[in-house]
Amino acid sequence: KGISFITVPIFTRLLTTEQYGVVSIFYSWESIFIIFCTLNLFSGVFNNGMIKYENDRDGFLSSMQGLVSTLTLCMLLLYLLFFKKLSLWIEISRVLIIVMFMEILANSAFSFWSAKQRFEFKYRNMVILTLVVSVLSPLVAAVSVINTPDKFGADVRIISSACIVIVFYGIIYIINYIKGKNFFSKKYWIYALKFNIPLVPHYLSTLILSQSDRIMISKMIGMAEAGIYGLSHNLAMILNILTTSINNAFAPWIYQRLKEEKYRDISSVCNKLFLFVAVALAFMMAFSPEVISILAPSEYYDAVYVIPPLAISLYFMFMYQIFANVEFYFEKNKFIMLASIFSAGFNVFLNYIFIKELGYIAAGYTTLVCYVILGISHYIFSDKVAKKCIKDNIHLFDIKIVIGISCILMVFGLIMLLLYKNLLLRYGLILIMCMIFFIKRKDIYKFIVSIRR
Repeated sequence: KGISFITVPIFTRLLTTEQYGVVSIFYSWESIFIIFCTLNLFSGVFNNGMIKYENDRDGFLSSMQGLVSTLTLCMLLLYLLFFKKLSLWIEISRVLIIVMFMEILANSAFSFWSAKQRFEFKYRNMVILTLVVSVLSPLVAAVSVINTPDKFGADVRIISSACIVIVFYGIIYIINYIKGKNFFSKKYWIYALKFNIPLVPHYLSTLILSQSDRIMISKMIGMAEAGIYGLSHNLAMILNILTTSINNAFAPWIYQRLKEEKYRDISSVCNKLFLFVAVALAFMMAFSPEVISILAPSEYYDAVYVIPPLAISLYFMFMYQIFANVEFYFEKNKFIMLASIFSAGFNVFLNYIFIKELGYIAAGYTTLVCYVILGISHYIFSDKVAKKCIKDNIHLFDIKIVIGISCILMVFGLIMLLLYKNLLLRYGLILIMCMIFFIKRKDIYKFIVSIRR
């Protein structure tokens, strides 16, 4: 993911802001189509399946892949039947849509395989394959764009990158079937569908919450503004790599603790994780102007004012992911769905009002408001689930610590917004932060070691 992010300066200069907007919108639509093609079966239910069917994990995996293949084929056939109307609405060509479905199928195979690797704490092969694809994908895309007429830049960028994913993850697709030898299992399919169909509104809502702003900006203002906002979104979401990786590693751990009824271990670990993520986000906000100037030409600079609210949104996104693990484990999907639907609907409503009145920068703040609502809702729901399902009637999370970190991070974000035009004061604050970290370096080292443990 980091390698992919490093290539952003290349593509912001090879493509116009409109073309960069097309690429951004393509991936926004792809993330929405993924929900319908895969039902996000590699999340939630997959971890539960790894515990429930631990004696047939390969069979469960290949069965889930068979279900996703069936759903993806059905979605593709539906698209081909109504492609004229759909293509006009989503503003993406038929060729790109077909490439999108192929990429979704390949990515889902890798997602199942990597989820199993993470659950069993086997990272080596996953890291090697990911690095190969992450290096080749942008490299081939950049070379292809350079050697293609300018007007086809966006299409070539998307297709060339997708080809690498399809080829390499296609191999994983085949391996999954060879090991699992199970395309269809009535028992596994029924279990997965019962678990995940109620979660589709949740997954769709979270995608709408994270992607609707770019789509609405392109519709209400223009593709160039969507491209600028897309850059700020990509920069803020670079730390989503960190938060998602932590949660992916944390989910199997918390599942094991809940299974073994070691509830008191959870709170102390979560407090450390929340603090670690908050500090990382604070440093990202502090250096946003410099990163923007490296990533893109001067016409993108205004994107810096969207980064603080989007970065703080990431903290609340991470918060809800941590809390939702409890709801997933105890299979209380109704709570997850309700919180997500409300937050997504409210986000679309706020975007419709404020993007029109205040421009694309407003989308960052509407996103923050809705993620705050989502984080709080999931804490309330996870606490209710814990009280209902755990005999000891204990609180799994220390909400006072979580609120304290949240407030400090929001105040810091406001300070950064005020200091972006005052280089001296901002660098002075960064220097103070670095001095504190240097003085406390031994404590920080112990802190990081304790998180790893």
